[in-house]
Amino acid sequence: MSEFDKFAEDYHELLRKSLALTRTSDEYQAEYKVRLLKNRLARGAAKTRSATQLNVLDFGCGVGLSLPYLIEQFSESKIFATDVSEVSLDLVRAQFPQVTIADSRLNSAERFDVIFMSTVLHHITGRARVEILENLRAKLKPQGCLVVIEHNTYNPLTRRIVSNCPMDVDAELISMRDIKKLLFRDCGFKLRETGYCSFFPEPLKALAKLDRILKKFPLGGQYFVVATP
Repeated sequence: MSEFDKFAEDYHELLRKSLALTRTSDEYQAEYKVRLLKNRLARGAAKTRSATQLNVLDFGCGVGLSLPYLIEQFSESKIFATDVSEVSLDLVRAQFPQVTIADSRLNSAERFDVIFMSTVLHHITGRARVEILENLRAKLKPQGCLVVIEHNTYNPLTRRIVSNCPMDVDAELISMRDIKKLLFRDCGFKLRETGYCSFFPEPLKALAKLDRILKKFPLGGQYFVVATP
């Protein structure tokens, strides 16, 4: 049994309470991050074989917050999802029958063009980070990419939200500098693009177009890293 099983049924409500300070909904956050993923691929940050017909894995999908937007943005692709929480996966199966559920250890022979890992690594600690990332690297196709989005450790509001979130009680935030070392030095990835993101809350979403200009400044609520095997 995963520790996240106990949060699955109330996940949306707990997350909304955590984000209340920013006046930003969990749906907006999820859609924003999937659009960021799509934009990174469209800009050629990763040399995937096609912009459409891809195998896309949502690793650590939780209750499926990102899935409706992955389905929308990658409409011609095959969407996979996995998580250590079986309760969460049951909810995903019921809501998204078109999504293929993968074993959390990825024991099948399936390979992926894109692996999306959104705010997952801070729930994984110690040596397990290396083991999981090495496994993900092995599951990527030669021209595939891993896109990681994590909380910005330099942002005080982000740190406050995480400290008050019941799901993040045992979380260990990881800085962009440390995750770059982890991916490159410890796990053998090539780093293709990095940047900060989530600069503006939902009421100011019209300003999100400025994110690409601001991405070098460590002020955003989160950051992204694009890596290839």
